[in-house]
This record gives sequence, structure tokens and C-alpha cells, in this order.
Amino acid sequence: MLFLDLTILFFQEAQLAAKAVASRRQLGLGQVVGCQWSQMAGLFPEGRLSSRSRMALRDLEKSGISRNNDIDLKEIIFVIQSQSNSFHAKRAEQLKKSILKQAADLTQELPSVLLLHQLAKQEGAWTILPLLPHFSVTYSRNSSWIFFCEEETRIQVLKLLETLRRYDSSKEWFLGKALHDEESTIIHHYAFSENPTVFKYPDFAAGWALSIPLVNKLTKRLKSESLKSDFTIDLKHEIALYIWDKGRGPPLTPVPEFCTNGVDPYCATTFHSFLPLCGKPVKKKDIFVAVKTCKKFHGDRIPIVKQTWESQTSLIEYYSDYTESSIPTVDLGIPNTERGHCGKTFAILERFLNRSQDKTAWLVIVDDDTLISISRLQHLLSCYDSSEPVFLGERYGYGLGTGGYSYVTGGGGMVFSREAIRRLLASKCRCYSNDAPDDMVLGMCFSGLGIPVTHSPLFHQARPVDYPKDYLSHQVPISFHKHWNIDPVKVYFTWLAPSEEHKTGQETQKGLREEL
Repeated sequence: MLFLDLTILFFQEAQLAAKAVASRRQLGLGQVVGCQWSQMAGLFPEGRLSSRSRMALRDLEKSGISRNNDIDLKEIIFVIQSQSNSFHAKRAEQLKKSILKQAADLTQELPSVLLLHQLAKQEGAWTILPLLPHFSVTYSRNSSWIFFCEEETRIQVLKLLETLRRYDSSKEWFLGKALHDEESTIIHHYAFSENPTVFKYPDFAAGWALSIPLVNKLTKRLKSESLKSDFTIDLKHEIALYIWDKGRGPPLTPVPEFCTNGVDPYCATTFHSFLPLCGKPVKKKDIFVAVKTCKKFHGDRIPIVKQTWESQTSLIEYYSDYTESSIPTVDLGIPNTERGHCGKTFAILERFLNRSQDKTAWLVIVDDDTLISISRLQHLLSCYDSSEPVFLGERYGYGLGTGGYSYVTGGGGMVFSREAIRRLLASKCRCYSNDAPDDMVLGMCFSGLGIPVTHSPLFHQARPVDYPKDYLSHQVPISFHKHWNIDPVKVYFTWLAPSEEHKTGQETQKGLREEL
């Protein structure tokens, strides 16, 4: 609010100094809002700035926001959170070209634009924190900011430069578009359960920034204490927790110019929200869907699958520990286990690959309480080459601080190309027990084969209520997981159903989303 209030004050007083503006800065009156604090203060002859504006400027200085921090574009290091898969690498290269072209058009020295997947070969590079020492050593002398963004983030380079100039880069800053939990959630280990809204973390889609002094501070901490070897589930939340450090570090500072909706003209960043389509959607007959279930869930979960998304499929089988012809289910001879389903999953993979008469390109393995849009998956898979080893879904990590591995979390759906399955089964990497966690064993196996997880945030391990509304608002989701304390049919028709399946629901979709 301080920024907006001060802008209004200057704009009002600019009417008294229009000639000075034109002669000293060659700016139109309408451009006053976008210029630097130092410029705006310099527009007015001595004594023409009101006491109210001078007081606002003093408050601005106390807040730590700079009024004279004229950094150059070359002092911003752009890091695109890219992936090695050919589709994603191409999208990241296109964004890199856009950034460099805008910089060249501004006739400024070109900034460094880095692709995350090219920076390091270690498994955990995507978690950012292990790369901070490299950033500190390489860029701390001549740079002011590290700006991170996703491959579909759209950047107005000049507006971003103007935005970052508002913050004193000699101080520790953690900037981004703020998200918060509406209620405590399992994906954040029920953190801040008494009041989940108090903790803010960045929406990566809008871009986020670290000042170099903060990067240097975090680097010292990383050298003195190694990262914990536990799970990486929601990276944006976990990075914010690490930086905040229980109050010893800075919280996220919300930046209104970091946007995802693209509506407001002041936005420095927006997010290209769309469902990827590269040519024609993959045909239904090229996607085989395997549903993992067991006898005790035949009566309550399977009817929901049939009521919602089963009709979208062409090839689907239900794999259980009990044969029931009315569904029908296939008994793979693997007993049901309470902890994990590794034995069952590998039996599904073997069955898929060994069907000599069937050369279906893609296999999707889901739980019996997964809600999924097959039609959207058809669009998404058009961007991937099934002749490449593709292992796709929502990416989690285990022990990445100490050389662990990434994996696709099973509840949101695991997508395999036939080539990925062929290489996996040829490797002889298998379960250490039938009840081992299948998704983690698969991640470990693929990591050993040098086949990276391809991450898509459109797959979700949890329910819509477990994610911030603002985060889901710029997505076209493909899946959600769990029926707990929700109406799964309502969730499906609100978030995932094709419009022709539920036209009345389409008309009220916005209201339902608010309710859910």
C-alpha cells in the first residue's frame, strides 16, 4: 500500500510540475507512475514536494525499499526452472530467447539466462537449494538478484527491472507472489495448523527472486549444516520454510507486480496458463489405464470411477487381489498389502509390456481413488514422444540433499511411455518386497538408469481443498487424489470433466470451485 499511496501523491503533484517533468526526464505525465523513486523525487523543484510526500518517502526508506537503487539488467541472473525432456527444454529455450531479445531491444548489456537442467547433473538440482553455493561463488561479485521462473512464465523485462529497483539489493530479500494455505494440509505436514494463513510462500509460476546477500547467507548455512535427507513434496513451501528458518531469516515479501493472471497492466510477470497441445491429441486407444484396487474397495471406490471418468477411456483394467466379473477385475496373483503396492505395480508393468499383439504407446497407473481427466491427458501427451523413455507425473524427492532420487507420486497418476517400461524391465531393477512403496522404488530404478522424472504440476497427489485457490486458478488440472471428506463426484465434475459431459456443471463451475 505504501508504494501505491506514494505513487498517487506523486501523480497528483506531477500536475504542478509537468513542464519540469518534460524538460528534465522527457517523460510523459502518464509515465510518472512507472519511473524510479529517485527520478520522481528529482522531477520537482526544491520546495515543490509536499510535506505529506516527503513523509511518505521517509517511511519508504525505513521500510527498506530503495528510492535510489539503479541496478542494471546485467545484474539480474535469470534462472528458468527447466527440465531435460525435449518438450520442456524447447519451451525453456523459447523463454530464454524472449528475455534476451527484450534485453537487446533495451540496448542494455545482456543478462545471464540459465536453464536449470543444464546447470548440474546431480539428481536434486531441481530443488534449487543445492545450487545456491554455485550461484554465490559465480555471481555474487557483479550481480544483485537471482530471478527464478518457470518455462511458461512470461516476463516484461523492463517492468521487472523497474520492480526490482524498488528494493535495496544490499539487503536480504525474498520476493514473490504470495500463496498461503486456507487450512492445514497433509502436503505441508499440517504446518501452522493453528493459523495456516500466516505463512506465505511463493507461486513459482509468477517468478520469485533472491537478493545476492540472501543467497550468500544461505550458502554459509548450507556449508555449515547439510540439508536433511527427507522428503521433498511441495518445493515452493519447503524453500520458504528453509529461508524463513523459524524466524531467523526473512519471510516472503509479496510483490504485486509478480502476477499469474495477466490482467493488470502493472504486472512485470504473468503466467501462460494453458493445457499443452502439440498437434493432435493422443488417441484413446494409445493410452492404457491400469487401476490398482483391492476387494475391500470394490463396493465404494470402483462405482465412483465408473460414474466419473471411466467412460473417457478406451483401454482400462482393474487390478485387484480378487476376481469380480461384474467390474471386471483381474487378479494378478499378488496379495493385497497395506503399506505399499510394489509387487502389484511391477506385475502390471510386465503384463503391459508382454502383450505382444498390443503396442499401446502409453500406460497410466492410478489408484482406485484417483480422479483423472483422460481427455486432458490426451492433450498433454501430444507433447511427448513415446519413443523416448518418459516417466511423467507430479514429482517428489527423497534424500535429495545427500544423493537420493526423484519419483512420481502414485496417487496423482504415473504415466509411462512403452520405451521407459522396456528399459526398466530390461534392467532387472525390481521390488525388494511386495509391500515396498511402488512409486519410490520406480523412482530409484529410473534414477539408476539415468531416466529423469518429468514433472507436471497438473497432476495432484491431494484434493483440491489441499491447495491454495490462487494456485489452482491458473491451472487446467489433470488429476486429484483421495475421497476423504469430499464428494468425489462433485469434485470430478467441477474440476476435471469435459464440458459436454456436464454442461450444467460448466455453467456453475466457477461458483462450485469457490465452494470447494
